[in-house]
Amino acid sequence: MIGDPREKLRASWAILSDAVRRFGDTRASEAAASIAFYTVFSLFPLLLSLIIGGSFILESEQVQQWVLEVVVEFFPVAQQLIERNIRGVLELRGTVGLVAFIGLAWSATGALTILARNINRAWTEASPRNFFQDRLVALGMVGGMAVMLVISSISSAVLNVLARLDVPLVGELAVNGTSLWANLLSMAPRLFVFFILLGLYYGVPNTKVRWSEVFWGALVATCAGEIATNGFSWYLSSGIVHYELIYGSLGTVVALMLWIYIGVQIILFGAHVSAAIARRTAAGRR
Repeated sequence: MIGDPREKLRASWAILSDAVRRFGDTRASEAAASIAFYTVFSLFPLLLSLIIGGSFILESEQVQQWVLEVVVEFFPVAQQLIERNIRGVLELRGTVGLVAFIGLAWSATGALTILARNINRAWTEASPRNFFQDRLVALGMVGGMAVMLVISSISSAVLNVLARLDVPLVGELAVNGTSLWANLLSMAPRLFVFFILLGLYYGVPNTKVRWSEVFWGALVATCAGEIATNGFSWYLSSGIVHYELIYGSLGTVVALMLWIYIGVQIILFGAHVSAAIARRTAAGRR
C-alpha cells in the first residue's frame, strides 16, 4: 500500500542509501574541499556583487543589512571578518556601473562553477557542460541569488511595516509580539536558503528535473545546514579547539574554510538526494 508507513520508511532508506553511494562515487567530499578553497577567493566578490546588484533596485543600505544578517545567521565563524571587509570595501568603492558589476560577478563565479559542475554530476543522465557553459550557469546562479535577495529584502520590509502598524491577529491580539510573528521573522533567512537550494537543484542539472524531486533535497539540505550551524557554533565555543593558538592570525580563515567545506558537502548531498528521488521515480514509471 502506498500509505503504509513501513513502505515509506523503506523507500526513504533506499533513497538515502542511493544518495550516499552516489555521493561517494562522484567523490563529492574531495570536490567540497576544492570548492572550499576557491570560495575563500570568491566569497567577498560574491557578497559584494549581491549587494551591488540588489542596490540597482533597492536602497544599498537595506540590501547590505540583509546580506549581513544572512552572513551572521549562517556563518558561525568569521562573522566580524566578513562584515568588516564588506563595509570597508563598500565605503571605498564609490559608484559601480553595470560593466564593473559584471566583472565583479565574474570573479565570484570561480567556486560556483565547480559547485554547479558537481551538482550536475549527481544526476547520472545529465550531460556535462563545457567551460563557458559552466561559467554562464555560475553567472546565472549569481543573478538568481541577487533576485532572491531583492525579494527577501522587500518581504522583510513588508514585515517590518506590518509590525509598526500593529495589525490585530485575533480580536485585540496584535501580530507584533506574538510567537507566530517571532517565528516568521526567524524563518526568513532559512526560507531564503531553502529557495536558493531549490533553484540550484532545479536549474543547474543539465537534464529534466521535477519540482517534486528537488523539494525534498532542498528541505534535507536546509535542515542539515541548520543542525550543522548550531553544532559548529557549539564546537567553536566549547573550547575543544583553539585555531588561533595553532594557526595564529590565520585561525579565523582556517575555521571559515572548514565551515565552508562542511556547508558545501551538505549542498552536494542535497543534490544527490534529489537525484536519487528522480532515479526512483523514473524506475517506478518503467
